[in-house]
Amino acid sequence: MYNNYRLYSNSYYLYPSLAHSHPTYNAFHGYPNPYGHYRPVYNQEGSTIYGGLNTFISTLNKRGYIVQEGKLNYVDILQLASEGKVPSCFGNNANAPYAVLTLPPAPNQDPSQGQDPPIVYNPNNPNNYPENINAIIPGATFKLRPDEAIVLIGQTPPPAYYFSFRSYLGLTENKPLKDYSDAVTAGNDQTGFYHMLFASLGDSLSNRGIWTEQTPQGLSGSPFNSSTIIISTADRSVNQQVRDALGVAGYSSNIMNNDNIPLELVNMGLEKGKDTFLFVMRAQLWAQQEIGDAYIQNVDKFFKVLRITPNIPLANRNPWPIPTLKFRETNTTEYQVLPHARKDLDHLRNEIIQKYGGSEYDHVDLNTDKWVMEGFQGIMQDVTCLGDNNDALYLRTDNFQLKTDDDFVIIYGVNHEKTGKATLCQASFYGAELLNGVVGTFNSVEFPHSASEFFPESYENTNDYYVFKMGRKIDQDRVVVVPYSEGNPLGSAYGVDNNQDAFIGFRIYQDKETGVGPDLYDIIWDHAILFTKKEKNL
Repeated sequence: MYNNYRLYSNSYYLYPSLAHSHPTYNAFHGYPNPYGHYRPVYNQEGSTIYGGLNTFISTLNKRGYIVQEGKLNYVDILQLASEGKVPSCFGNNANAPYAVLTLPPAPNQDPSQGQDPPIVYNPNNPNNYPENINAIIPGATFKLRPDEAIVLIGQTPPPAYYFSFRSYLGLTENKPLKDYSDAVTAGNDQTGFYHMLFASLGDSLSNRGIWTEQTPQGLSGSPFNSSTIIISTADRSVNQQVRDALGVAGYSSNIMNNDNIPLELVNMGLEKGKDTFLFVMRAQLWAQQEIGDAYIQNVDKFFKVLRITPNIPLANRNPWPIPTLKFRETNTTEYQVLPHARKDLDHLRNEIIQKYGGSEYDHVDLNTDKWVMEGFQGIMQDVTCLGDNNDALYLRTDNFQLKTDDDFVIIYGVNHEKTGKATLCQASFYGAELLNGVVGTFNSVEFPHSASEFFPESYENTNDYYVFKMGRKIDQDRVVVVPYSEGNPLGSAYGVDNNQDAFIGFRIYQDKETGVGPDLYDIIWDHAILFTKKEKNL
């Protein structure tokens, strides 16, 4: 902590940090005190969860499977973009870390640049399958045979508001005669030409419901720092064979989770033009920042990742059906929870303009609309979903520019956590060109009392709303400082310069009733007003 204020990604929040103001605050809704619950980094060789690993692998080998080791990797997408290694940050959530899985090539598949060759690889075989496309880091976008499996064995993150795991359709082949000039594209004559969809393939495995040693079969308990297994397959028979081998190795089915790939929605295989896949882990708002950072930045030490391939392709298919996603709709909307919301939000807007506008500033109300499409719809519409998550709803404003250091944005709206429509919600400041989230505010930990100055002191509904300021200058308001791109010591993608297109993105996570993102029309959308300094007449 710096002078009792929080420092996040080159930006200051001018109010006391949660750790100082609420040292025993339990924001994790029903879980035991997260601040006192942490196990240090375990030794892989001595870990109980790895005790049956050799038996698991040898059992698979005896049953005709090739097993190769992959890796779960912490990825700083802003750093990669700053170094010119990726063309987009894919709408990353500011201050929320990510990890992606990397896999070795399949047997008889050429390695891509930066990858070691697969097991039993003959570089002179003319029938080798083409290499994968390196869209993020080598091995992160990979092809899969429909009879393959991916298995993760390890330990879930330490206490946080949220974590999840999910597979995605990554890059898919370009459709004939379609313009992809606005998409992230890759490929060549050998691999085929692709564009990025980054579309989720079902509901996520999150801290709300994941099967672990401490939450067996998804029962109540603390899912943090707990042993778990994730099995990703497109075929039910392959899934069962993996489960059988895990059982032989002594692993309990009570900690096994399925990450199913709906075969009918994707184009699996190793041939030119077949789909590529991604696997993402994400986390938000650690209970203890240093412990959380130590985990995510060393996440490869907490998981073993295995690619499992039959020696002989399986002739009979038993694919998983396309799942019914968890319903977002409820019988209650925020309009009903807050029947006075229209008048309150109008009052709030007027008070904000009165405080920040006047003779020195012009203001513009920025329109808010749906931002990211759900994965299945994105696949059908052939548009990017930017790594969508069914646990969240995504909104965004129009593009705008900060013309000078005096310009700023006020964001305001309903505290969705207090209405029950979210477990956490956040607004991030983005550069439009790279979709780089550079700084953000965190949810209901920081929302209470943020709007109190704009309502009468006796008004009982004040905490139903929030107000935050995003700009360049530090003042006495609840300000989130937007870093610059040029000269940023962390890298150019960690900031957005003046006169560059920007926007505000909103995330609303996990309706408390459904456990997934709220329905688009169950909530009252968030608002933003741009204030620009008027030029002085000479």
